[in-house]
Amino acid sequence: MPIQPQNLTVSLVLYKTSQSFSPFYNALIKIMPPPYSSHHPPSAADDDGDAIVALHSDILQTHILTRLDGAALTSAASASSRFRRLSREDLLWRRVCSTSWPSTTHPRVQQAISAFPSEHRSFFSDVFPVLDCRSLRCDLNRSSSSSTSELISAVDIHYKDKLLFSKVDSIETKTNWFLGSPFRVDLIDPKDSIPSPIRRTEKYEDWLGHLEENLTVSWIVIDPIKNRAANVSSRQAVKARWQWLSGDIEVEYTTVMGGDGRIGSAEEMVECAVVVSCGEKEEEEGMEMSVREVSMRMLDMEGKHLKGKESMEILGEAMERGKRIRGKKWEGKLRFREYEERRRLRKARKERTENALDMLCIFTGIAILFSFCSFFLFLFLST
Repeated sequence: MPIQPQNLTVSLVLYKTSQSFSPFYNALIKIMPPPYSSHHPPSAADDDGDAIVALHSDILQTHILTRLDGAALTSAASASSRFRRLSREDLLWRRVCSTSWPSTTHPRVQQAISAFPSEHRSFFSDVFPVLDCRSLRCDLNRSSSSSTSELISAVDIHYKDKLLFSKVDSIETKTNWFLGSPFRVDLIDPKDSIPSPIRRTEKYEDWLGHLEENLTVSWIVIDPIKNRAANVSSRQAVKARWQWLSGDIEVEYTTVMGGDGRIGSAEEMVECAVVVSCGEKEEEEGMEMSVREVSMRMLDMEGKHLKGKESMEILGEAMERGKRIRGKKWEGKLRFREYEERRRLRKARKERTENALDMLCIFTGIAILFSFCSFFLFLFLST
């Protein structure tokens, strides 16, 4: 049954909210009766304080704020002290998190979020914006180990806004085996696969672009000791390719991170690569796709896997000091292309240096050989 506030109150609220954020406006008009549309918003000079107060807090919190996503709810909190107070309700942010990332409803994740300073609101502020930590620098050679004893991964894969895969996994980060082994987190056993409703009816070339556009991945890493989190996936794919050996389609979601910062070193910058591999099986309606691999790995500029200790140092810095920015949809791919160009230039410089050293060794060897031959020739002639 629609709410029946006074027309003046409705007009005043519509005026104030539409000036700052349209999602609030859209949520409000959904619960209002049709007559409100015939009223013109009042001028800013009108005394609207009493009218705003007249709209009960339960109406705002139950029928309006619950319709907002996280970004709009953040905007609502900055509109006034009253909205700030109402939008701090943890149930609102819990709904936002569970809607955006279904994996966060897992008991282990909920337990970790409950220890955050403002619970789900703090978690959302850590996870929602795009992570930018290219400028961070880590001392990867220090002997002190990270205080984190566990790393929780909450992963969700969507295809055209439909959930395909959701899983929570945790790994111990203090064991010698983890610290000394290449860092890699796999969520699906190699013998298993996850069926999906995706059917390929296009050519491979067109289908790769289709997956880049419609398959989105969220990989949230949570540090339950320091109460920090970050989404290390680029959300939108940075590249998709066909693996000719296995026949699978591999889609990659990479976030570029700062490494040790030493110019020319392999760890100057690193990539946190989230990879989704999809296999195919022929059906009557087309090629049925299934998810065969969901993994995360840390790679240096030479494509080598970083060890667990180095990876945890970098991930810890990213969660602690990484910038959260509102990036556009295509910016993740652009940053990855810049990183690949940087890798290409580094590889070219390395090849030139190696070629120069090879030539130097060859000329040095020829000079030594010529010297020996000259010496023996001199001895032969002198006798």
